[in-house]
Amino acid sequence: MKSAVLCASVTLSMIAPGIAHPEHEFMAGLSAPSPATVLLITGPDLVDSWKPFAAWKKRLGKPVRILSTTQISERYEAKDLQEKIRRCIRNHTDHLGTRWIILGGDSEENGKGVVPARDTLHRTQAGELTKVPTDIYYLSKKDWDSDNDGIYGEWQEDKESIDYPDGDVGLGRIPVRRTEDVKAYTDKVIAYESRYPESEFAISMAYASSTLPLGTELRTSWNQQISKVLEGGSLRYFFSAPGKGKTFGPAEWLTLVNSCANGKLHLKGPGNHDGWLFENNAMITKAEVSQLTNREAYPIMTTTSPYTGQFDRGEDPSIVESMIRTPERGAIAVVAPSRHGPSSGQEEILSQFWEHGLGQKVSAGAALSLLKAGMAQQATAAPSAHLLACELNLLGDPTLGLRGTVPRTPTVKGPRELPPGNLSLIIESDAPHSIVSLQDDYGLYAVTLADESGNVVFPLNVVEDSTITITVSGPEYNAVTLRIPVR
Repeated sequence: MKSAVLCASVTLSMIAPGIAHPEHEFMAGLSAPSPATVLLITGPDLVDSWKPFAAWKKRLGKPVRILSTTQISERYEAKDLQEKIRRCIRNHTDHLGTRWIILGGDSEENGKGVVPARDTLHRTQAGELTKVPTDIYYLSKKDWDSDNDGIYGEWQEDKESIDYPDGDVGLGRIPVRRTEDVKAYTDKVIAYESRYPESEFAISMAYASSTLPLGTELRTSWNQQISKVLEGGSLRYFFSAPGKGKTFGPAEWLTLVNSCANGKLHLKGPGNHDGWLFENNAMITKAEVSQLTNREAYPIMTTTSPYTGQFDRGEDPSIVESMIRTPERGAIAVVAPSRHGPSSGQEEILSQFWEHGLGQKVSAGAALSLLKAGMAQQATAAPSAHLLACELNLLGDPTLGLRGTVPRTPTVKGPRELPPGNLSLIIESDAPHSIVSLQDDYGLYAVTLADESGNVVFPLNVVEDSTITITVSGPEYNAVTLRIPVR
């Protein structure tokens, strides 16, 4: 085991109904078959590809149910696939204990793609009509079409049928298209949750502007917001200042990410579908992403750059999709706009994502859901806020924590082997209040909390020639797995 870096403990506990669930929430005391805390929806061709991801999440105490769009289409009655998906999701969140929704695939225009988005219609500040892929539609209790004209999310005409997330369910889209994309992203998730850097990477944030320096007011706002939730950490600013001989372009961006020094990144500036724009027409594109070397040091990002999160375009991939899909480099999750949208207030609004995720210690999906819950009153009152609520999406795994403390890899001890029959299995660790899950080859599954000493006891009836798999994890820990044969 790697040497441990001790950090302050967080008490793991369920919280009051109606409040976003902590990212370490799990189904304690369950035995198979267990309810799915995660619902993953994907295309029929990718169901098998997602099974290793689901197996990993189950080991961490988050059972996953995978449903294909074909299965949903056959089981639910509605006028189109998107409405069937919405009804399926509401059934799971309302009745089956599901706390996270993963849309396991990207979308294309006109209701096509692996998991098609619901397009909503908006009028931009320039007065132009634009369709926006709106994943929060899938969390809604309503169908977003008051006048039943087949045009969804119109701010005035459909107002009575629009509602926004309440912060109780986390949602994210992992915008993959191929089996190779799923494998690459699964490998990155496993690294993020089991081999996260045991350094100040977790508590360091970089704010980068591709054009001008930040205004004093905006910089002060970010300083105040982040300092409240990243205790003992740092927030660094990167930008061009030609008068002072400072340059921040694609080369400097590559150096910033490849330094593996900042586990949280925010990027401000113009953008296109295929890249972030810098001065003198320089860009960060898929080609620059391929030059990254930040293996196993994957940051979570936010960006206000327009179109960078456009996951529904036939021309593939967007720059954010490149950051997500590229194997062994890039980012683990990005909050980004899918369209141009209103720029006013976006920077300060996205600082609230970090405030929720780090301050309330909720998952990335729940943090964005809470942000949008906080926007509901504004979105109801102003079409520009409604557009912003629709166009900001989390691209990545919504169950991931934001890692607000330096993690460590615990030492886990158990018997080298077990005899068959009834017994009590004692697992010892130096990870107080960690999440400890148990699985065997025949479907037995249980999850519990370690005590203050890091220990747990499982009463078992084990079968000969099987294997017991123990996984210890938690917000402060890199996950460790122990396999015990039964002979």
